[in-house]
Amino acid sequence: MDNPFGNLPAKPAEVEIESSRAIAEVQGQIVMAKKFPRDPVVAMDRILAECRRPSLAEQAQYSFPRGGAMVEGPSIRLAETIARNWGNVSFGTVEVDRTGNESSMLAYAWDLETNVMARQEFKVRHIRDTRQGGKSLSDERDVYELTANQGSRRVRACILRIIPGDVVDTAVAECAATLQDKLGDVQERVPKMVEGFSALGVSRLQLEKRLRHRLDTLNGPEYLSLRKIYQSIKDGMATVEDYFEPEEKQKAKQEEKPSVTDVAKKAAEKIKGKNQVAEMFKGVATVEHTVDTPPAYGEKKDQDMEIF
Repeated sequence: MDNPFGNLPAKPAEVEIESSRAIAEVQGQIVMAKKFPRDPVVAMDRILAECRRPSLAEQAQYSFPRGGAMVEGPSIRLAETIARNWGNVSFGTVEVDRTGNESSMLAYAWDLETNVMARQEFKVRHIRDTRQGGKSLSDERDVYELTANQGSRRVRACILRIIPGDVVDTAVAECAATLQDKLGDVQERVPKMVEGFSALGVSRLQLEKRLRHRLDTLNGPEYLSLRKIYQSIKDGMATVEDYFEPEEKQKAKQEEKPSVTDVAKKAAEKIKGKNQVAEMFKGVATVEHTVDTPPAYGEKKDQDMEIF
């Protein structure tokens, strides 16, 4: 009897070579991780040293609205920094397959010492959302940037699943302390911040609308909050519409909102109307109504009583 699997086509030589190369690379990483295990104390010192850099501390957290509350957490940049300095961690994204205008992606993070892996499979349609609607992408560079952007968020989630939670919390706290120490004069940072938001499509008017006051009075906590919002939009964790009302609607509301002069005029007209009503009833005499009470038994009024 013939072998039912004997007629299957053989794998191309290129596929076998690539598969063997990938297996050898992974085996080499595992051997090196076992040969040079991480020292948690040294690794934590390296992470804290990185978190003391203001340039990283400014990008360390994201925030976005969800269900009426603000969700905050370590950003993609901080997660990658922690994984890199924690040591013996392999992470990244891979395009597994591409069919038509859709890519099948895999994001992963792998602790080579403990053999613990976190992975997420997802699909990315080659469409970029714009204000005029979805735009199909055909350029290879545009497709790569789109898939990389979508994959970076999944990589962040995978990294945070394999790194100890207290390590991440300590890194976030150190970044917050660094920002507090290095912030300095907030007003000197406002022009650069406005320029950065402008590149994302957010105007100065929209920033002041969210703050409910002018940027001239911006304080430290508000600046840090806007930094988190900027990082969230830049990393693709949220969109501009999640935080800021479109500028056209704001201008329309300002045009519809009555001025102080209009409010004063309406109040004066209302008072004038009340005074006119009072003048109308000023000359009207008051009429008193009396009710005659029936006489008691045996009494007689001035007028003769009718006898039946």
